[in-house]
Amino acid sequence: MLSAPASLRLRARFRLALAQLRRGLTHGAAPHTDADRLQIEAEIAEGARISPGYFALLFCSCGIAALGLLQSSAAVVIGAMLISPLMGPIMGMGMGVARLDARAFERAAVALALGAAVSVAASALIVWASPLKDVTPEILARTRPTLLDLVVAILSGFVGAYVLITKRPGVVAGVAIATALMPPLAVVGYGLATGAWNMAGGALLLFLTNVVAILGAVFAVARRYGFQPIVRRRRRWEELALVATLLLLSLPLAVSLRDIVVEARETARVRSAIQGVFEGGDQHITDLQVRAGRSGVDQVRAVVVTGRFQAQAERRVAQALGGQPEVQIEQILTADGLPRADPSGGALANRALATSRTLRTTPEQKLRDMLTGVGTVEATQSPTAGRLQAAVRLNRPATLDDYAALEAAAQRFLPEVELELTPPFLELPVIAFDEGRSALDAGGERRVALIAWAFTRWNVSGAQVVGSASPGPRGPRPRDLRVAEARAQAVADRLEALGVRDIEIRSETPAVSPQDPSVLWFAAVRPLGPPGADAASEQDADAGEVAP
Repeated sequence: MLSAPASLRLRARFRLALAQLRRGLTHGAAPHTDADRLQIEAEIAEGARISPGYFALLFCSCGIAALGLLQSSAAVVIGAMLISPLMGPIMGMGMGVARLDARAFERAAVALALGAAVSVAASALIVWASPLKDVTPEILARTRPTLLDLVVAILSGFVGAYVLITKRPGVVAGVAIATALMPPLAVVGYGLATGAWNMAGGALLLFLTNVVAILGAVFAVARRYGFQPIVRRRRRWEELALVATLLLLSLPLAVSLRDIVVEARETARVRSAIQGVFEGGDQHITDLQVRAGRSGVDQVRAVVVTGRFQAQAERRVAQALGGQPEVQIEQILTADGLPRADPSGGALANRALATSRTLRTTPEQKLRDMLTGVGTVEATQSPTAGRLQAAVRLNRPATLDDYAALEAAAQRFLPEVELELTPPFLELPVIAFDEGRSALDAGGERRVALIAWAFTRWNVSGAQVVGSASPGPRGPRPRDLRVAEARAQAVADRLEALGVRDIEIRSETPAVSPQDPSVLWFAAVRPLGPPGADAASEQDADAGEVAP
């Protein structure tokens, strides 16, 4: 613990360093006279002026940004930021607020609004004419504001105002890159051209959030360097209009701040839940996307690198979070049998070690190493070169979803072969429907695809599909029977499209509806072969393989 004299010396040094930093920031560059401030104000107003060159730069900048986003090229997107003139009108708006000059604020705001409209239109036109319309990571990164985006916008506003006021143009390029005003507008145009309204709305919210954050930072810096409200006769309605405009612009920022706080809190909770499910400390979350609402977590997307496959990981994470969030976890497995890096050797030595070990290890052995402690490989065969079929069984109770996820993870682990993992005979999932509906939703499509995958792995060529519906108060009605049959037919049509040929269709509607009629809004699928499949399924159920 420091003594009193040492503590005093430390505080004195800190105050001296702070004073030197303050003098360094203001020495020789900050405006000291009213004439200096008027010149700076005129330069900012000139940068916010509408001109043909302004619109030409906007069109080119947004066109480059749109093409860079479609190609997922960060270098091209940065090039679009460098030539974007949108920072000028925002600086003008900030100076107008600092000087309480409603007319200057109005001119800059009109320039920004027209520039944003031209940018969105240019982006939409380019995306509409382009053959590339796939969603790229560069596009997804600009569909909603995050805490980092907000911090970047605030810091960029401070730097931009400081550069203009202290006349240090060498930093302008860095500010143009950091503010990233043009890419969100290009994403708005992409959303309008492709009909992705949610993406367009999220990108627009990000743009408005950046605008308000930069505007606030410019206002603070301008006041710091002596830009005071102008003394002239103003109309009362001008001041009221300026305040109303600022409040209107602040609404997106308030919404973003609320969403950012909720998302940050829920992301931490999701990360803790995933780490709790993947126990053992051998997991690494490489990608985590969380969508949260007022009621909690709505959607989770995660990529987890782990040395041990976790059965029912998605269900366990959803249970830990409470509620009924949609959870999708992609597990990337690493095996104990992989070559270890030698800390005493260089990169070339470790590469040679990995190559020699890999040459001596067969895909079958790699698969067994990968499943060590997780499951067992009961049988393997290689019907053709470059193809490996294996019957596997996980140690913990698992569902077909778990085995399908295991096959996907193992296929990424063994890219040199075409891998097919055959799970034990397990209970097939039922396909749920909404009340009175017979069309498959996204969840139903996934369940039917999972059943078709299991039939392929089990070598089952036929299925019986049973549709069910709840009866009316007085018993089954013709409409109920038609709904049950239509549900079975919808599942059968999808199974046939996925390669299941021999399909029988039945419909069931009980005489009396249960207290919860929704338990009868489903269709069930049962395999018709091979012989002994039902007995094997019962045996697995007795052994605890069938998940509840």
